[in-house]
Amino acid sequence: MNSKQKIYLFSGIFLIIVIILFSGIVKPLCLEIKQTAKLVEERNNKLLILQKTDEAYLRNLELEYIEIKDRISLIESGFLNNDSVVDFFISLEGIASNTFNRLEIEAGKFPEFTFHLLGNFSNSMKFLGWLENSKYFLNIEYLSMEGLRNQRSFLGEELFEQDDIKTVLKIKNYTKDQEIDEEQNLKSN
Repeated sequence: MNSKQKIYLFSGIFLIIVIILFSGIVKPLCLEIKQTAKLVEERNNKLLILQKTDEAYLRNLELEYIEIKDRISLIESGFLNNDSVVDFFISLEGIASNTFNRLEIEAGKFPEFTFHLLGNFSNSMKFLGWLENSKYFLNIEYLSMEGLRNQRSFLGEELFEQDDIKTVLKIKNYTKDQEIDEEQNLKSN
């Protein structure tokens, strides 16, 4: 073999090795790179969609926060405090008067109160409905209704009608201080 043939032979072998390497190593690597690029692009698109969704969600949260913040004074007016107890009692007496009931209030340990209500069943239920829909946040802890047949007096010496009932309500009003205490208890637990 002469030197020219040796060069052709080595060149041919080198070319075959390059082709084998290209088809065995480089081509699969190129395919894998394409697949990885496609996967990265898909994930990037998903992230962009999530980012847009998160932005819309955050905008909605901000709008809700502003709406709630605007209504916070309305919510706070429903909490009973030492300054608003007299207004609360006046409101209850007005409700009792409007529903044709007589009301006696026992002010015990603030913010718990006991009410004695005298009126017929329908008017007593109207009072309870008004109480439920009042602006104050309260919880009825005890309710008792008793017919007053064959009894002579209630609320002092006042006489009552034949179909009157005595309603005893023990309620607990929510105060701003209780709300803060409950939040602190939840955080500590």
